[in-house]
Amino acid sequence: SLFSLREAERRNEHPAGMTPFEQFFTTATGGNAPYGYQCRLANDPECRSRLIEIPTGLGKTAAVALAWLGNRVINQRADGPRRLVYCLPMRTLGEQTAGEVKKWIESLLADEKVVLALGDEAKAKLQWLDNHSPVVLMGGESAREWDIHPEREAILIGTQDMLLSRALNRGYGMSRY
Repeated sequence: SLFSLREAERRNEHPAGMTPFEQFFTTATGGNAPYGYQCRLANDPECRSRLIEIPTGLGKTAAVALAWLGNRVINQRADGPRRLVYCLPMRTLGEQTAGEVKKWIESLLADEKVVLALGDEAKAKLQWLDNHSPVVLMGGESAREWDIHPEREAILIGTQDMLLSRALNRGYGMSRY
């Protein structure tokens, strides 16, 4: 796998003193090294709910999205959620988050070392996400067919009212036919 979840990994065991997750994160974000809390989140052997209290601008979105991508898609862990859902208070945050997630997925696919390190299944999942995610569920947006393939990984982003209405198959502004 591209990065291991073992606590025993040490910086001096990897090129440039970086763990595999740090390499993965750095590639996805265009050169930004992860903070310690981002590595701990990704390397936690148990997928569980938690509260992340970090000041604005210190990478909460990257921490969650890249930990999910690394574990679910790259490491093929089936014990975590199939869908990553961002419920945000404002439409502008949703659009910003969608842009960042898309950029990270594209950066991973554009890096030859990452693509070569991926197995066929992981590569196919990452390409699927590149073509079908993130799905922006907000009024006036033409959402991709996120509900047609419930067995596939997806990243859903929206405001509370839009996510709830779409989950009930009664999305605001959607035709009933």
